[in-house]
This record gives sequence, structure tokens and C-alpha cells, in this order.
Amino acid sequence: MKFYKKNFFIKNKIAIIILVRLNSKRLKKKALLKIHDISIIEILIKRIIKKLPGQSVYICTDNNENSEFKKIAKKNKINFFRGSKKNIFKRILDLRKIYKFNHFVRVTGDNPFTNIDAIKKMSLIHMSGSYDYTYTNSLPIGTRPEIISLQALKRANSLAVDPSSSEYMTYFFKRKIFKIKKVNFKKTHPNQSYYQLTIDKLKDYKIMLKNFNKIELFMNDTKLIKKICKINKSFKILKLTKPKIKTSKYNVGFKNKISNEILD
Repeated sequence: MKFYKKNFFIKNKIAIIILVRLNSKRLKKKALLKIHDISIIEILIKRIIKKLPGQSVYICTDNNENSEFKKIAKKNKINFFRGSKKNIFKRILDLRKIYKFNHFVRVTGDNPFTNIDAIKKMSLIHMSGSYDYTYTNSLPIGTRPEIISLQALKRANSLAVDPSSSEYMTYFFKRKIFKIKKVNFKKTHPNQSYYQLTIDKLKDYKIMLKNFNKIELFMNDTKLIKKICKINKSFKILKLTKPKIKTSKYNVGFKNKISNEILD
């Protein structure tokens, strides 16, 4: 299967869904924080639509949060949808009732440096292998997209013990019951998969303000990885532990304990 530039996503009915909300406990309204007069979510949107079709891009938020994101969607000529607050599965399935996609790229609105080239490559692999779930662990945390089929989403939703834990979506799909593809990318730095560039706390936001000028916000993905590795070299390497099925924060288990082991 060849990659036909932007039309590939339209022809194959692949949606790029930006999941976002404003009520983050650790850093309020973080997706609307600005770096050089551009909000974090708009940095992400502009980077996406530079290489991918705007008509395939959706801001997908909850029922309580719409006015600011709706204005941003209109300004950037992409789609807007609001739905269930806690059940992300239902929110996406309700979006599907209006916009008929068969697969979707999951992107979070507070990760402005999601790797767009990775979206393209992973989408091609996802479709050519008819996978349920395609992901990568070889890129820095905060830049990794993931691709999910509609059928896999429906199955996860029907099996989930607690659909309100669907914010932790990754954990639901790294299971043996799904046809999974893990995509590896060439490493710029041996530790790049342990490095991160996310905005979870105020200190993360300050790191971005300090290290990126306006032009660098839109640098290509290869240069961006090198930049992230350079920034992270002075930090302690992140220790990654295997996620659990159930914690005090979430329960990503399936009914009747079906395939209740999260893969790496």
C-alpha cells in the first residue's frame, strides 16, 4: 500500500482525534497555556495540518468544555466535537455517529510535539497489516501517537469493567486479544525512549518556555527528537514500571478477567 500524501487518511477513513480537557488536577487549562503567544494545542494543530488533512482532524473534548476549543477549531479549519466527560470510549463512539471513520490516531491536546512523521509511517503499517492497535515505545514520551481500529474500540468498550477509566486508553489495547503492531524507529540517542517532553506540571511548562524559541516550535520531527534528547541529558533517566490492571486511580480490567495482562 502506497502513502498518497494527505489523501491517504481520507481514502482510508482514518481520523486524527485530539483528546483534550481543561480540568487537569496538576496544571489547570494546560492545553491553552501559551509558548511565544501560541497555545499548546494550537502548536499541535499547526504541526498536524502542515502534513495531514485538516478535514480528518478533530478536537474531541467533553460536554463542559467547548467555547475556547471551538474557537480554536474554527480558526484552524478543523472539526470540533464534545461528548462524555469521563467515558472516552463513548465520546469517540458518539463522534463516530457523525463522522464515519474506521480507524483513528489518538493524540492528546497537551502534547504539542507529537511526532507527525510517526503518524504517517504508523498509519501506513496499521492499514497494510489490518491491525487493531499500532503503537511505538521507541520515541520520547510525549511524542508517541497510537492508532486504533473502530472495531477494537467497540470491543474494549463492551469488555471494560470501568469505562470511566478509558482516559488510560493505552492500557486497554496492549492485550493479547487484539492484533497489535509495535513500530520501532531509528534512535538518535540510545536513551531516547526513556526521555520525555510532556506538560503535566508547571515545571514541564517552564522547561518548554526556556528551551524553545518560536521557530523551534515547528522544527521537523528529526530535529525535534535531537532537541528533546539534548534537553533531557541533564535530567535523571525516567524509570518505567509495568502498569497494573487496577490501582486506586483506575481499573482497566476486562469483564470475566479476559486477557487481563498489559503487554510491554
